[in-house]
Amino acid sequence: MRYTISGLATLGVLAFSASTAAAAPNVEALAALGKQVFFDEISLPPRQSCASCHAPENGFTAASALVNLTTVAVPGANPHTIGNRKPPSAQYAASSPNLNGGFFGPNCSDAPFGLFCFGGVFWDGRATGTKIGQEVFEGDAALAAAYSGFLGPLADQALGPFANDVEQNVPPGNTELPGAEAVCKAVAKARYAPLFKLAWGHKPNCGPATADLEFKRIAVAISAFEHSPEMNSFSSLRDIALANDADGKFPLDDFTDEENLGHELFYNNVDRGGAGCANCHNGGPNPFIIFLPPDFLPEQNPLARGEEPDQVYTDNSFHNIGLPPNPQAANFDPSNPDLGLGGFTGVPGHDGDFRTPTLRNVDMRKHRFFPKAYMHNGYFKSLEQVVHFYNTATSKPTCNLSGASAAYAIANNCWPQAEVTPVLPLTGLVGDLGLTSQEEAALVAYLKTLTDTEVVQKPKPYNPGHGGHDDDGHGNGHGNGHGNGHGNGHGNGHGNGHGNGHGHGHGGHGH
Repeated sequence: MRYTISGLATLGVLAFSASTAAAAPNVEALAALGKQVFFDEISLPPRQSCASCHAPENGFTAASALVNLTTVAVPGANPHTIGNRKPPSAQYAASSPNLNGGFFGPNCSDAPFGLFCFGGVFWDGRATGTKIGQEVFEGDAALAAAYSGFLGPLADQALGPFANDVEQNVPPGNTELPGAEAVCKAVAKARYAPLFKLAWGHKPNCGPATADLEFKRIAVAISAFEHSPEMNSFSSLRDIALANDADGKFPLDDFTDEENLGHELFYNNVDRGGAGCANCHNGGPNPFIIFLPPDFLPEQNPLARGEEPDQVYTDNSFHNIGLPPNPQAANFDPSNPDLGLGGFTGVPGHDGDFRTPTLRNVDMRKHRFFPKAYMHNGYFKSLEQVVHFYNTATSKPTCNLSGASAAYAIANNCWPQAEVTPVLPLTGLVGDLGLTSQEEAALVAYLKTLTDTEVVQKPKPYNPGHGGHDDDGHGNGHGNGHGNGHGNGHGNGHGNGHGNGHGHGHGGHGH
């Protein structure tokens, strides 16, 4: 479900007063508080914010070109620490439900394979959506009615990075939730502290008995920001072309032939000459009708065409695609592979399964030459490499060189062995798609149409004299044009990487 916060762009005209308690819910103030905290360097030492690892201009992924080309994980506030996974995008994750086992029941651990689990955030799904509940409303029915939609995985996730010693590294303190007192006190002292009172009706109470509850409320504010239209603008070329199309259906009038071909390949299964990407990267009607053993091959659903205005390009599930290891990634240990969901649930059938990322803003980057890393371990450095792997991973011989990079593998017509061997067959889904080089290029062209033309801007300092808002509205940041002749431009070639998701590493080791 998409939650609408209609007042964010005009928040500056509301009569906010730091001296007047909010007797009624104030969703705009809640989201504005979350945005301020997201960009605030609440860390030890004070040099890292959420945005340090989730940079808006790069689709809310890593800000450093060097990191993307080498360690993949971002060093923590303490520069001598580092995690082991690529920071994924923080955008378009609001649709993820609490982690569950699908038709195997409410517990993911009851599902035999990760593809039957849905929801949660972090690469391994461990922000399940169950840590924060109705206690934050303390029986206030109005607050519960207005804010309950912001509970869930995103709110849970916001609790994690602050006290993680390889991320923001605030003192854990003596509360049940690590970092609660430190974060609460930082917000209470911040210039934007009045937003907390406007949202919750009281000033932050950071004593040992109440810090956990206030920390949860701050996490709910971050979630409200991540649910906002600013973070879910649906402003890509694909969205604009679909809205302007004569019949609102593909092929789109304003797409090039290559981009329309890419869409057709994305949504058609291999037996229909496509690539079957929508079997996992789809948030609309189920792209398959049957997906059963022994081959786990999907049957095409003709209703799944990717024409939904709010399509988020993820099934919110978990899959093992046979990804090679990345020896360059920080804390890589060949004897201790990253098990993803399996490392969290302990279910062998979940080993190597990672959460399907959104593909929105998959090519958002600060400038056209800025390098990106893709997948949870950053193995790929371009969308072209990603698509070529999906096309040929199981149809090429195994590389002789241990730890071969994607560039080496492609140059030598081979692929390394998977870091974690898939439990389920990948036939018809990954590795043997039979695409031509022109079709690979068409898929890349289509993925690039998913880049938003609006880029979230850092908030200005809170100014209660101007209505209590940061005065930056939605922060459009329109791009430089697609470079393929589109008259309305295409954004500025930004990109965030194919393996997004949301979270930090397993075992407390960062992203």
